[in-house]
Amino acid sequence: MAEYDYDTDIAVQREEAGKIAFAKGISQGSRQKALETAKNLLHFGLSRENIARVTGLTVQEIETLS
Repeated sequence: MAEYDYDTDIAVQREEAGKIAFAKGISQGSRQKALETAKNLLHFGLSRENIARVTGLTVQEIETLS
């Protein structure tokens, strides 16, 4: 059985927390970009349904932008 090492355990937990935080940041950035794109497409007169198809947002999310 392996011996418990506190410092290694902390390092592993920090690394995992960093990976989770990074993935969350990427996800939030992607969503923000989709919202910006939707605003621009609304400005150009595209339908909410087409914007939803292009951005992956829901029609309801797009309606909150206008």
